[in-house]
Amino acid sequence: MDLDSFLCLVLGIPCFLMEMYISKTKYSSSTSTKSPSKDRGTFIFIWLIIICSQALSISCVRLDYGSKIIANKSFIYFLWISFNISLYLMGILLRKQSIEQLGKWFTTVIRTDENQKLIDFGWYKKMRHPSYAGLLLYFLALGLLLNNWLSLFISIIPISLVIFYRIHIEEQELKQHFGMKYEEYRQKVPYMIIPKVF
Repeated sequence: MDLDSFLCLVLGIPCFLMEMYISKTKYSSSTSTKSPSKDRGTFIFIWLIIICSQALSISCVRLDYGSKIIANKSFIYFLWISFNISLYLMGILLRKQSIEQLGKWFTTVIRTDENQKLIDFGWYKKMRHPSYAGLLLYFLALGLLLNNWLSLFISIIPISLVIFYRIHIEEQELKQHFGMKYEEYRQKVPYMIIPKVF
């Protein structure tokens, strides 16, 4: 196994276990179980995409499909590894802090509670969906660590598409629940996942 695949696995396994832990402990969180899920199956779909895309990405490297992004023996390659590990850790930290800031209102399925509060501080003051931003950031880092163009696209594009679809559903639910209050928040914080950009 080359260094690219090894690093992806070494960092990917803790990431996978963390998401498993979040899914197990935060599935319904403190939102009422009587409140119906508006998830539209995206929770399960995200997991399927994560497993399939990561397995396929690593397979491409193992089978030598696609071209290298950076030559493995170059000095730049070791800077590249350091940069991507930093990116990965930033993603983990961003997701962790975002979940902590949502507190009891965080849930892995899309549902709201009649007593739910709109969180607009911390990372939520800079972007509306920082927890998804963290998720995408560490999957981008894992894709880059594979050091293969094809693996990078397979690693990041499918998960990005399903997360943006989930964001669309989530925003509809939040608009319905909070009404004008959420519209005002959207105007105040126009960026979804990248402050000052998008």
